[in-house]
Amino acid sequence: MSPEDDLKILIITTMISSYPGANTVGQARLQYSPGTFIVRVPDPVMFPEEFYLDSFAKGIDGIIIMSSGSDCPYEGAYPRLSKRVGRVYARMKEQGIDTSRLKLTTICTVCKAAFLKEIREMQQNILKAKAA
Repeated sequence: MSPEDDLKILIITTMISSYPGANTVGQARLQYSPGTFIVRVPDPVMFPEEFYLDSFAKGIDGIIIMSSGSDCPYEGAYPRLSKRVGRVYARMKEQGIDTSRLKLTTICTVCKAAFLKEIREMQQNILKAKAA
């Protein structure tokens, strides 16, 4: 068992684009860390700033927000989400939480390799932050 397997990573996916990408990973029987938890939502903009900070306080090591980006069907949602994540980064710095433990990214419906790459990069970011 590797150190990455002990990490708890929360992935927030959109039902329309990034979750189907995650689903293709499963259909292809590709592997990723057992400590990875996926939450499927209409759009990540629904989570307030406190959600992220509370998640870290409760033991989540890293959070990846997989959004639809500019393809988001909800008007203005992505710019609001991007601004919210910026505010969360500022609050993380104030609380001494390494900002590399939170990432906003765009994943499409067929992005198996990108999905797995994001998990690997988050694992590396967490391990670096813990070592510092």
